Amino acid sequence: MKFEKIAPGLSILMADYEKHGRRGLARHTKTMGIISSIENSPKPPRVVSFLYCDTHAEFTDLKQNNIIVNQPFGKIRTVLFPLDNLDFFSDDDRVKRIIPAHYLKLKMDVASTRINVPMFRNINGLSGNGVIIGIVDTGIDPNHPSFSNRILKTWDQTLQGPGVQEGTYGVELGGGDRNMLSVSRDTEGHGTHVAGIAGGKEPKFGGIAPDADYIIVKSDLMDAHIADGVRYIFRVASDLSRPAVINLSLGGHSDAHDGTDPLSEIINSESGPGKIVCCAAGNEGNDNIHAQAKVMADSIKEIRFIVTPPPPPSSFFGANSSRWVGLNGWYSGSDKMQVSVRSPSGFSTPFQSIVSNGNNSTAYDIADGKITISTPPSDPSNNDHNFFIVLDPHGASTSPLSGTWKLQLRGETIINGLVDIWILDDSSGSQTSVFTGTSVNSSMKIGSPGCSSQAITVASFTTKNHWIDIDQKKRSISMLENTISDFSSDGPLRNGNQKPDITAPGAFICSELSADSQLEREFMISSKLRMMAGTSMATPVITGIVCLLLQRNKNLDANAIRDILKHNGHIPNKPNNTFDNKWGYGVIDMSIA
Repeated sequence: MKFEKIAPGLSILMADYEKHGRRGLARHTKTMGIISSIENSPKPPRVVSFLYCDTHAEFTDLKQNNIIVNQPFGKIRTVLFPLDNLDFFSDDDRVKRIIPAHYLKLKMDVASTRINVPMFRNINGLSGNGVIIGIVDTGIDPNHPSFSNRILKTWDQTLQGPGVQEGTYGVELGGGDRNMLSVSRDTEGHGTHVAGIAGGKEPKFGGIAPDADYIIVKSDLMDAHIADGVRYIFRVASDLSRPAVINLSLGGHSDAHDGTDPLSEIINSESGPGKIVCCAAGNEGNDNIHAQAKVMADSIKEIRFIVTPPPPPSSFFGANSSRWVGLNGWYSGSDKMQVSVRSPSGFSTPFQSIVSNGNNSTAYDIADGKITISTPPSDPSNNDHNFFIVLDPHGASTSPLSGTWKLQLRGETIINGLVDIWILDDSSGSQTSVFTGTSVNSSMKIGSPGCSSQAITVASFTTKNHWIDIDQKKRSISMLENTISDFSSDGPLRNGNQKPDITAPGAFICSELSADSQLEREFMISSKLRMMAGTSMATPVITGIVCLLLQRNKNLDANAIRDILKHNGHIPNKPNNTFDNKWGYGVIDMSIA
């Protein structure tokens, strides 16, 4: 096996599989693209991954080994292969790098008027007509009247079927046949709400571009499948000779936070004139998910982080819910560091150096949990070093021991010395494990795909903090109106590149409610409308605006769009064209477009 071709997460996954069989895959199914991991399944466990290779490398011969490469060309493709064939696959000379897919998390009355969209539409005679809005999300409610006769295609990646050109999985549902489209449902409601903000036709709370058409990708939120969805939407739009803007209201932190991850690179390569992608900045502005430290040669730097107790039996997650915690660290390729973890009870792993040959992943069983540390050579995508650490439950426990843990870094060869670490966990909803102490850093919280250089990355502004629900009860949230939303994630990127690009209304936004979703009544406005907040909501506002701009000039590319938005953005009490790590170039105002 060529371990140097295998990303750290996949090497940890493979080590667990080799040691424990299918049981070892259980916790990976929450974070990585594992298929058929259930014990006693007749199908072998398979993994969805990104494949780096030569642009014109040909892989059809691998089908006989059940290795399915989805795209026929390109330097980054997606692939599905049996874990038992990883040895054979990594030994193939055509394969340069294998990176496992990761699951990403889901991140208009006052809003539209606040940024002067109605004025812009009326003056310019724009409505989105002739432009396609692509939504890669949890699906859409095809029976909602706001989208009637406007959904051109839906690729439901979660259904069993023959797939499309971009991937041999899922089912394509087409045309204006509502009965066919209804096979795919949005049970989460997130995608329907996002689609409504960008272009819904609801009479009172209408979207930004109400005459645009839609191409929908219902995704399982695996980043490799999201990449396939981006390719699919742009290909269908190109077949129709129409410009398109894609909305990605999702994100994660398993990447390098510098735009070199495969999803970001695919967005870069697929973007162009009339092909724009808008991404959410993220909702971790209040969460201590990022730590930064300066490591000196021949000394040890400690970074503290807190692991929370497992959920109580009465919680939504259930009595037997297990959790893991991960640390994703990056530092300069000119440095060499050793890594260790110390538990709340004082037990420590040995210091692990960079492993240049063989398996770079080692598991350590200590009293407070199982610690797996991966320290591969420098990553070929950016030539920096990445270490990945996973804390697993020990024995019958459902969580690593709660309390304050310590990441210990020892400088071996230090030229730069700066290290950035992001904490991950598999809790549903908000982050529960966080950094603490002096190493906490509020910047660099924008991960993939918002760190793509060609993506328009969107922060959130609060325009509304109160509403009347479906039961005519007054509801309010303790967020300040007319300022940046405190939850909106901060830039810049780890390499210093500026993100986010622009700010738009994201809290609280009224938009379409999927009839198939379950929702607390306090967030329902009617049987067709709901309230939501997040950069997930701010992003489709910009998606809709980009749609209008593409109607006016279908040949605009991402840089031209960014220049227009920058010109129309403003941070309160600051000069125009001022960049801020929270605001980007400020909240959009289309009255000056």
